[in-house]
Amino acid sequence: MTNALESLSAQAAALAAGTVTPATLAQDALQRAEQQAALNAFVALDPTTIMAQATAATDRRQAGRPLSPIDGVPIAVKDNYLTRDFPTTACSRALPGARPRDATVIARLRDAGAVIFGKTNMHEWAYGATNSLSAIGQTLNPRDRRRITGGSSGGSAAAVAAGIVGAALGSDTGGSIRIPAAACGVYGFKPGYGRASRNGVLPLSWSLDAPGPLGRTLRDLELLLPFFLGEDRRDPSTFGAVAMRDPGPPIAEAPALIALDGAGLERSDEVRAALVGALNATGLPVPTVELEQMDSYFSAWEAILHCEATAYHTRRLADHPEGFGAVTRAHLEAGKQLSGREYLNAQSIRAHFTSLLLNRLGEWDALVLPTLPVTAPMVGEEWQSFGGRRVTTQDSMTWFCWLGNLSGLPCVTLPVPNPASALPVGMMLMGRPGKDEELLAIAGLLNERINGKEVS
Repeated sequence: MTNALESLSAQAAALAAGTVTPATLAQDALQRAEQQAALNAFVALDPTTIMAQATAATDRRQAGRPLSPIDGVPIAVKDNYLTRDFPTTACSRALPGARPRDATVIARLRDAGAVIFGKTNMHEWAYGATNSLSAIGQTLNPRDRRRITGGSSGGSAAAVAAGIVGAALGSDTGGSIRIPAAACGVYGFKPGYGRASRNGVLPLSWSLDAPGPLGRTLRDLELLLPFFLGEDRRDPSTFGAVAMRDPGPPIAEAPALIALDGAGLERSDEVRAALVGALNATGLPVPTVELEQMDSYFSAWEAILHCEATAYHTRRLADHPEGFGAVTRAHLEAGKQLSGREYLNAQSIRAHFTSLLLNRLGEWDALVLPTLPVTAPMVGEEWQSFGGRRVTTQDSMTWFCWLGNLSGLPCVTLPVPNPASALPVGMMLMGRPGKDEELLAIAGLLNERINGKEVS
């Protein structure tokens, strides 16, 4: 297969035109997965299961009865989504690889005829942002195999960036879709809290988690978002949620953007220059606002995450502590030290932070930040230095992304040119509550001005 068919949208178009079959797409993807096995992107890959799905899709296409535009397109799935035909382990030895049922998003994709193309590697239980801690070993970055992918959806990002599949599924608690998407130079979307069903996606922190897609183009995200958004009776957070809708006329040709900066939002000179260059290329005025008390808000996000993760794993931690990796187990044990009062205080700070973003920054359609403060770190690097700060690699990966989870706002990351090196840099946009579709439209406008018109 040529590079022209590496995106999900290009594959869907080729299927519609009859220039390729689902079976061919699946065979080519399996061949690329084998050729790039050293990336360690997949934890489960069964050619027989994959080809059975692709053959059924081929039969439907040849009979002129495709189920949807993505009928027959291979899509990789993070190993914390329940799937009936692949084991789900969260890349941990603390969870048996049962095949109980499909997550809601997976069931919707199957109904559309998508080929569920194996399970991707992830940071154990999604409890980390480097993808270096996994029961099957770390994932390597296709852009530079000496570097990490970021996590926790690192296997999904690597599979997309390497051209194995055109799109993949991830989950995001503090940036776990956006972080590896930025580090690997692809696109990723975190829906707003309550818009996307989490049913059947193993949780890390239920009030912060959001499932979402990664793709090679924004059009790939547009094609997949309808399968995430909308009400699901098995996830109470989605009650009343609307399905994917037309955002209507574009938010002018000049959406109101605000760039966030200040103490706690530092970035390296390389990333700063790339973001400034990208914003200049949009031709839009982008005022900068400096936020305060970021350390307090970050601590609230951490407290909520640790409390909820430990609560979810209480029985598993008591019955099978040996199944967890040492670092994951340490995080879970540390969560026991937080009191109910501290958890409630963190939730109060969370409300204050959300009000700050929505009500005290003036009028805006999207908030702008780098996705990561640094380019993808080298494998084994424990510390990162930027903007006068020296922080752990783990904290550097979540440096900006946690804002979207604490506030519950929809977020998208898109790659932007990096004049300083060949390493990817991501730009993150945060939208208003319930405005996921509008945010994607804004991203499309900016992406065209920054990166040129997409070829889908």
